[in-house]
Amino acid sequence: LQTDTDVVVLTTGVLVLITMLPMIPQSGKQYLHDFFGIFGRLSAWCLQNPGHVAEIYLVHLHASVYALFHRLYGMYPCNFVSFLRSYYSMKENLETFEEVVKPMMEHVRIHPELVTGSKDHELDPRR
Repeated sequence: LQTDTDVVVLTTGVLVLITMLPMIPQSGKQYLHDFFGIFGRLSAWCLQNPGHVAEIYLVHLHASVYALFHRLYGMYPCNFVSFLRSYYSMKENLETFEEVVKPMMEHVRIHPELVTGSKDHELDPRR
C-alpha cells in the first residue's frame, strides 16, 4: 500500500486493512504512522490519478479511502487529526486536502475523544 501502483491491489489492500484494524488495535499502533501515510498517499492518488487508470477504478479507490478515513478517525481520532493537521498544512498537500479530505471531514461529527482524550491515552493498552 505504501508503494504499489496497481489500483486494484491498492483498493483491495485498503479494504483488507480496514477489516483487520479493529481486530488488532494494540498490535497495529506501532504501524499507525504507516497507516496515516497510506491514507495521505491514496488521498493524493484519488485526485492526481498518476497511474492514469479508468474512472471506475478511481471511484472504488475513493470509496475505500473514505472507509479508511472513517476507520482511522473512529479508532484513533486524536492521532489522526494531529496527522491531518501536520500533513495537510504543507503547501504541496493543500489541494488534496481541499478536494478530497475536507469533503470527508464535512460528513463526520466531532469525536468525543478529541475533547476528553489525548494522543497518548488513545494508544494506552488499557483503553
